[in-house]
Amino acid sequence: MNTYDGLFIFGESVRDERVGEMTGYVVGEIEKLGGKILNKREMGQRSFARPLQKKETGFYLAVTFAMDGDKLAALNARYKLNDDVFRCQIVKLSEKQAAQPPPVSAPAARMERSATTPA
Repeated sequence: MNTYDGLFIFGESVRDERVGEMTGYVVGEIEKLGGKILNKREMGQRSFARPLQKKETGFYLAVTFAMDGDKLAALNARYKLNDDVFRCQIVKLSEKQAAQPPPVSAPAARMERSATTPA
């Protein structure tokens, strides 16, 4: 089995109440094909750097999983059939990367300007 890191972006049509449903869908498709989930991180809704297909934001999900390499094409095909999955990128991890613990994701600190700070 190979180890993969997948980044999934759900479109604006996926609201907060459906995020759990879509996360379950992504995990379920991996498990249907015999994969094993190693780590799952909901990264929240983020704005795109520029509009993509007239969309401004998306909900991000990062999943690390183990699966046989010959089933990866079938997995990508299943995600393309779902309109709520806006983007999907799956990358094979090297053995060294797979052995390292996953990074701890902390919420991004938001800087706010004070009235005294020059622009």
